[in-house]
Amino acid sequence: MRNFGVLSNLLSNRSFSTNKSNVLVYNCKTKTKEPLKCNKLLRWYVCGPTVYDSMHIGHASCYIKFDIIRRILENYFQFSVFQVMNITNVDDKIISKARALNTDPFQLARNYEVEFIEDIDLLNIKQPDIIARVTDFIPQVLNVIQNLFDKDLVYSAADGSLFFDTTKYKKYGKIVKVPEVVPHMFKRSNLDFALWKATKPGEPSWDSPWGAGRPGWHIECSAIASHYFGSSVDIHSGGIDLLFPHHENEEAQCCAYHNVDDWVKYWIHSGHLHVGDNIKMSKSLMNTISVKELLKSYTANQFRTLCLLSNYKNDLEFNESTMDVACGVLKKFDCFIANCYAHLNNYNSKHTPDITLIKKMNDIENDILINLADNFNTSKTLNLLIELISIFNKLLTVDFHFNCSNLEVIQALNLVFKTLDSFGINLTDSKFKSDAENISIINTTVNFRAKLRQLALQSKSDIRKQDILKLCDTLRDELAVANIIVQDSSKSSIWRHEKVTKIQVKEN
Repeated sequence: MRNFGVLSNLLSNRSFSTNKSNVLVYNCKTKTKEPLKCNKLLRWYVCGPTVYDSMHIGHASCYIKFDIIRRILENYFQFSVFQVMNITNVDDKIISKARALNTDPFQLARNYEVEFIEDIDLLNIKQPDIIARVTDFIPQVLNVIQNLFDKDLVYSAADGSLFFDTTKYKKYGKIVKVPEVVPHMFKRSNLDFALWKATKPGEPSWDSPWGAGRPGWHIECSAIASHYFGSSVDIHSGGIDLLFPHHENEEAQCCAYHNVDDWVKYWIHSGHLHVGDNIKMSKSLMNTISVKELLKSYTANQFRTLCLLSNYKNDLEFNESTMDVACGVLKKFDCFIANCYAHLNNYNSKHTPDITLIKKMNDIENDILINLADNFNTSKTLNLLIELISIFNKLLTVDFHFNCSNLEVIQALNLVFKTLDSFGINLTDSKFKSDAENISIINTTVNFRAKLRQLALQSKSDIRKQDILKLCDTLRDELAVANIIVQDSSKSSIWRHEKVTKIQVKEN
């Protein structure tokens, strides 16, 4: 039995000591890791979804990685994070799909927005403090455009659309080396980008001093982030595919609007999710897997573990093999937690604490902090936890008791438990803990089986022994169907929740 209440105070009293100034973040502008410096409140803007379809797990991996970073900053380094995410609810893709379905584009966007929020909740992603729809910020968009227009950085195309003139903004190309400037059919440069799109028949539009139209894609993020954060944003995040042109364009127009040299201090970009042969998951390639499809075969914890096994900047391979690894790692943690609770709930250790073992655990905890401070290195952190578990597994007796003091078991459990929890591994779901009634039923069943099994083992009658043991095995197998795994030793039995299944990736 896992009595989470018994040890809750012990597990919550111990906090991680940290130093904010030690946190290093990769800066894509300088191509180096730099100290994360901000005021009391860390201002973070997240590029949100364009809600014209269901979120796929490529998007989900991006948001999970940023959620992990946010939790690390809050839980380990005591940053107060204020996070804003946009929702693009008017866009060419939304309009096109609504027209194909003969439905209202705003209602279509609203439906997918609701689904998006449901999906991030299912994945245990913390919701941003503010979720901002672009259609609620039209006045702010017009204000930014007017400011840029007054600075002679905007021109009008033949159809009445407004474009940012990159040839007049001399700092364009600050984040990445931009392609060569070449003539364009209706723009002065191929690098220029739309600020305001002139209205077309049957499309949503708003009035403006330059005629009816709707916001361009890049301007919406700039207007929303500037509304909440003004002339300086601490962190701005998105997938690596947004680095250019989206983020380059945001930086250019906001630096011009605010009259600053740098608008964002730290750009954070996550790698792509691939589905084999370095093919990224995307709707255009029709190789996507929705969040709800994923969760039919894997848990949110298992998919999050996959994201934790590599640095957020790296591309991520999603296939049967990589998910087997992620499931196996999570199983190690689950079994260790189960063994710790079984030991603490059923065994009164007479051992005295071992100074060497305690020092080793302190060293591992310190190394975890060092790695997390080094651009959020979660993969090395998980390896450190696995190292800790390996140490304790060598102390595990055949009867599932640890050959050490309870203090050491509590310290190890605390470290594993709090680290996983700080990463967003949901320790309250059915994989780790059932409700009290189910625990009572399972304990009663497993205890009865254990007693019956001991009678069989002590019996002198081979026939009776084999019959009873066969019945015990049958009950064990039936419990396994219900995801209750019973593990026997020579003298006792313990149980844990376990569900590991596989997903089939769609063929391209």
